[in-house]
Amino acid sequence: MKKILCLLVGLSCLGACTSGLKTAVKDGAIAPAFTDTLLTGDYLWVRGLGAANPAHISDSQRRIMSREAAIAHAYQRATEVLYGAQLDSHVQVVDAISVGSTIETSAQGLVQQMELVSTEYLEDGGCSVIMRLNRTALKQAGLDPEHKK
Repeated sequence: MKKILCLLVGLSCLGACTSGLKTAVKDGAIAPAFTDTLLTGDYLWVRGLGAANPAHISDSQRRIMSREAAIAHAYQRATEVLYGAQLDSHVQVVDAISVGSTIETSAQGLVQQMELVSTEYLEDGGCSVIMRLNRTALKQAGLDPEHKK
């Protein structure tokens, strides 16, 4: 009886997680196409990606640091969705040829109560995470991604 109950609880948790973003990993690498953010009735879903530093000697260190980078990236995406992003773009043209182009973005805001839903590692030690924010909590904080000011 306990085994059946555990199985049902596990399946319901899995079903709750699958209503958000789908995997961005295919055959151990980044999939050719995937979604970074998704707004559903209950959650703001965000994906973060982190690359492994080849200078790190151990697989554990590469995986840990790429996961931390992916989590930071997910927070950045959530902040951009909730507060917008400032974009600075500069292009230098000499003799009708572009010789330099830079694009810088920044976002600032307070993001609380993000929940880490899944972590996937790539063959090269990189990482993809999916995190979510409860929309009820966002609305209580005065944030509504659908009706930004």
